[in-house]
Amino acid sequence: MLTYHEVLSTDFGKLSSAADKWQSMAEEFRKVEKRYRDSIEKITIDDSWQGDSATAAGMNFAATRYEYQAAQAQAKATATLLRNAHQQFTELKQKLENARADAVKEGMKVSEQGNVAYDMERATPAERAALRDDPDFARSVRESEQSWADYIKACVKAVDDADKDLQKDLEAVVKDSGGGKNDGTAGGFNGNAGAVAAADDQQRRDRMDLASFAMRENETLDDWLARMQRDGVEKLTGNKQLADLLAGVQKGTVTAGALALALGTTVKGSFKLYQFLKKGKTVTAPGTFLTSRINERMMLAQSGSLWSKLPPNLVSALTGSEEAAALGGYVKNGKFFIPTAAETNLIRVTQQGGLANAAKAAGWIRGAGVVGSAAATLYGAANLATYNTDMIKENPSKFATDLSGTVFNGSLTALAVAPSPVTVGVAVGTGLVYGGCLLWENREAIGDGLEKAGEWVGDKAEDLGKDIASGARKLGSALNPFD
Repeated sequence: MLTYHEVLSTDFGKLSSAADKWQSMAEEFRKVEKRYRDSIEKITIDDSWQGDSATAAGMNFAATRYEYQAAQAQAKATATLLRNAHQQFTELKQKLENARADAVKEGMKVSEQGNVAYDMERATPAERAALRDDPDFARSVRESEQSWADYIKACVKAVDDADKDLQKDLEAVVKDSGGGKNDGTAGGFNGNAGAVAAADDQQRRDRMDLASFAMRENETLDDWLARMQRDGVEKLTGNKQLADLLAGVQKGTVTAGALALALGTTVKGSFKLYQFLKKGKTVTAPGTFLTSRINERMMLAQSGSLWSKLPPNLVSALTGSEEAAALGGYVKNGKFFIPTAAETNLIRVTQQGGLANAAKAAGWIRGAGVVGSAAATLYGAANLATYNTDMIKENPSKFATDLSGTVFNGSLTALAVAPSPVTVGVAVGTGLVYGGCLLWENREAIGDGLEKAGEWVGDKAEDLGKDIASGARKLGSALNPFD
């Protein structure tokens, strides 16, 4: 594999010079082909030479002329490959140089071998002290070092991949594909070399467009998606600060939403458990409070009322069919209990009436909740699969959040499918754990936010006090006839 030093020290300008020479060679082959056509092949075309010998000679002459044409195609294709390589290597080298410059700008030091380390010489005394005494700051420095090192390695790898593809294409472009028009020889020039060059050109464009989209080493699925969104905004707007701001706002919004869901589930689930234990009420699926009220109104609606005028099939499709939910009935305290659409166990309905009835019992609203929480669980599992041991050791709080979040979403799926005291209890427990992990992982951001909010409130209070004092003075001045 190419090294960081080799990429930065190589002069790729020679590829452009070589491409020009190959293009000139194609022009020379064109001249030779024209002379051959007009002086040699021509004698088999007119009527001055006839018979079997003329026919055989004509075939051989056509094959030779084809080889001159194939040589032109091969030379042109080689020139295209070299030009593409020059452009691609130059752009990728520039990306590597930019990566190094950005790393240095962010306080890193990059050696001639591409190794990245925090630049202690440029660090302030406060930063050195924090690196020594503050574990969180030291961890953030290590994460930054690793992130820049991975990025630089990815840039080097992109050049190495392009180099290997160039070698493969140069080997392919000289192989006689055979079967071309008048190709009566084997092992000659490749008349279809243009196809190799066209494929290489498309590959170059794809690489330049998609190189930044590849997942980096030691990058989780969550991190990759966040980087894609941030990079997308930066490429569209050309404004890195705006991209960072929007990424920060989105992360804060997603985190706040996840925390609200975890704590909301805990509070609602605890209330459901209380009602079950104290009053014997059946546990309902999450998000079905409104739908159960609607179903009750529909069942009790009097003729001529607004509720009776609503299309029953449409309402049941949204809120769940009570008839289909009845298939989930079971024996409770010696009596047969028929659950409502909000209470029914979809697994039991499936066993009694199939998936179609389970879908009817769930309705679109509850069904969307099942699908959403299941999708979140699958995504969480995929994200966890991207972790390795080093990543877990490097940031255990983030791993704990991702792990507990996946388990929490799994418990929500179970609760939505089969509401019961057990599933609601599991959801409450996992929600507490997930909420705690979220708070711990984001403790620094929360602390900074509270500190800034306190400063803002303090400043506003001080300004308000000044305004009140100023207003009082103005009022006193207005009331004082001697002022």
